[in-house]
Amino acid sequence: MKAAYYERQGTAADVLSFGEFPVPQPGAGEVRVRIFASGLNPSDIKARTGFSSPANFPLVIPHQDGAGVIDAVGAGVAPARIGKRVWLFEAQYRRAFGTAAEYAVVPAQQAVHLPDNVSYEVGACLGVPALTAHRCLFADGDIRGRAVLINGGAGAVGTAAILLAKWAGAWVATTVSTPDQADAARRAGADLVIDRRREDVAATVIAQTGQRGVDRIVDVSLQENLQTDMRCLANGGIISAYAMRSADDQVFDSCSRVSTRR
Repeated sequence: MKAAYYERQGTAADVLSFGEFPVPQPGAGEVRVRIFASGLNPSDIKARTGFSSPANFPLVIPHQDGAGVIDAVGAGVAPARIGKRVWLFEAQYRRAFGTAAEYAVVPAQQAVHLPDNVSYEVGACLGVPALTAHRCLFADGDIRGRAVLINGGAGAVGTAAILLAKWAGAWVATTVSTPDQADAARRAGADLVIDRRREDVAATVIAQTGQRGVDRIVDVSLQENLQTDMRCLANGGIISAYAMRSADDQVFDSCSRVSTRR
């Protein structure tokens, strides 16, 4: 099979190569998927560049997410799964080989049914982004009837968070930076779209929530947004942050300097 790979960490231009590899065989409890779309996430880039940690393997076929069709199964997996459309998550978790290849082998439970009306490209975007959004929103229970602020609502995680929060019955506000991002956030279903470059985010959120604030904030850049987040947050509210710009980010050191709106 053909695959992209790297043998040392660095920028894509410096370390990525393209080559031929043996087609992998599924072991017990595993399935092999013919990959039709491979998802690229910031976490994949961080792993390749060394942001997260040194590489765990001498040669890596990257990417955690993907989508395709199961074409072989290992012992203990129902043969009826062969031919099924699936989306994959954590394909490279504790493994050297991910989805940037023609085939990938994963534990059977990490190959999830992909409906016929969902494209492989969409399926390849459901792993890291959608699971991250789900965790940020639902880690401690139901959000029906709650007010949620999603910072960066036009990004992959932000869009998934809007869709999931609306599905769960929440009122959703989101921040964007451009008109195109605003359009994307509205299409996803956001109730309130705020241009963070032109509007006072906290003042708008407080006004739109009857001075109460939001119960949950999903944040792509906590260090940058912490002051604003604290002004937006209702009493007893929660901030769920899922990304950082630098390994040197020191969010909690600045908490004592945060001023709230109360």
